[in-house]
Amino acid sequence: MAEKGKHFDLVVKEDGVYLILVNEGDIRATRQQVTDLVDEYGVKDVDYITLSEALKSQEPRVEVKISGSTAIIQVGESALIEVTDDRMQAYITFQAPVNNGRDMPAEEVIQKLQEQKIVPNSELIQNVLAMKRYGRKMLIAQGNAPTNGTDGFLQFHFDRSNIKPKPKIMEDGTVNFKQLDMFRLCNRGDVLVTSVPAKEGIDGVDVYGNVIPAPKARPAAVIPRGKGTALSPDGLHLLADVSGQLLLTEGKINISPHLEIAANVDNSTGNIDFNGQVTIRGNVVTGFEVRAAGNIEVYGVCEAATLISENGSIVLGNGVQGADKGELIAAQDITAKFIESCKVTAGGNIMSDSIRKSNIKCDGSVTVAGKNGLLVGGTLVAGEKLVATTIGSPMGTLTEIEVGGSPKDLNKQKELVAEFNKLKIEYEKCDKGVETLNIMRKKDQLTPDKKAILVKMVNMKMVLRDKMTKMQEELDDITRNLSVNVGTVSVKNVIRPGVRITIGNAQMTIRDELSNCRLRNNGEKIAIGPNM
Repeated sequence: MAEKGKHFDLVVKEDGVYLILVNEGDIRATRQQVTDLVDEYGVKDVDYITLSEALKSQEPRVEVKISGSTAIIQVGESALIEVTDDRMQAYITFQAPVNNGRDMPAEEVIQKLQEQKIVPNSELIQNVLAMKRYGRKMLIAQGNAPTNGTDGFLQFHFDRSNIKPKPKIMEDGTVNFKQLDMFRLCNRGDVLVTSVPAKEGIDGVDVYGNVIPAPKARPAAVIPRGKGTALSPDGLHLLADVSGQLLLTEGKINISPHLEIAANVDNSTGNIDFNGQVTIRGNVVTGFEVRAAGNIEVYGVCEAATLISENGSIVLGNGVQGADKGELIAAQDITAKFIESCKVTAGGNIMSDSIRKSNIKCDGSVTVAGKNGLLVGGTLVAGEKLVATTIGSPMGTLTEIEVGGSPKDLNKQKELVAEFNKLKIEYEKCDKGVETLNIMRKKDQLTPDKKAILVKMVNMKMVLRDKMTKMQEELDDITRNLSVNVGTVSVKNVIRPGVRITIGNAQMTIRDELSNCRLRNNGEKIAIGPNM
């Protein structure tokens, strides 16, 4: 075969010479170009009518026989180069040489590519020449498609979906409907959102060397920063600037250190465990727990529930009806309109209009004042003083009061005394055993086993003695501290019989009513004086 251009070829087969035409749009071979090629190769007995009809064809590829003679001049190896519509591949089709014509060298292949402005690829050229198959298309040039980049995006480190609260499934398979995890909580410094930057793609190139731009990657959206949040120094992370409840408001992320429950704490909310301040507009229903790092404020009634303020105070607008199951614990003060049948522990002061049948402990003072100012039943331990309007009841209800010393110190004192007494009993048993064995030793009656027991008991006696010495020192410190912090009991109206009062190391049981008085420890006993 001989090739004179991209759009027409002559092919010599066993039965004659064939004309191949490749039509691409308006670019077509002319009759003059084809006849020149026929003359150049000396083709005999040409059928010019068939040739003319072929030139008129609109088909993209035409192959017709134009001569029955195969006697043409020697023709070298030829090749046809075709480019795909997307210009990303170029293929070459080699035709065998005629009459021992010459092979096409690599330089000529490169030249043909350059004539069509195709960028040569030496590796593909070498591969094509090494694996050459006549009449078959082979890849001779390859473009590189552009590589898409990745759009920037915001990575949220919390669940944004509006999922209804689900009860917690316990290890034993039971369901705890009080643990609903309704509120999204976070701590100061938590990473809430990360802005992942866009990564640009890599431009491509077609077989002609034209650049194919990669699609432009879109940047991440602006971080939706709201109140209580801060950006990291590099601007890529949104951080919680305070501890509290995470809120999505008007498309922005806000952290509120204050959790507000509009209604009751019950099955609709589950237990509350919040790392900030909690305000409850309704009631806290029996059996539920509210735990907060900050203050707890309840506008309604606290039933037989548990409230724990780890670092703050508790304020109950309508008091607590504990039914002997409720408990209030606060690191600071507790204020309630009334306290009934409840266990109450405060690191600061306790204030209420009335306290009935409750177990009260506080490091500061207890004030029972207001319209009723009544303290009746139960136990009360205050580190500083008790101030009340009325203490006790006409029925002589037992009411135990202890002031002057931190409840923690008093509890520790009781624990140490109990432990000291146990050690003392062990020490005395051990001492008696050592004494008995020593008598036997003096009579030379100790067997080797008994000698070993004696050594062991002597060592045990020394260990017990050291423990008791250290414990006694700790007890002495607590006792001195309690003696310094001796408190007082002040009553504006009356203290009724049935009230038992302990101030420091002195005790008194009220037998007859006392009015408008102040009780204190004078160093020997409880003295009764005017209320100041």
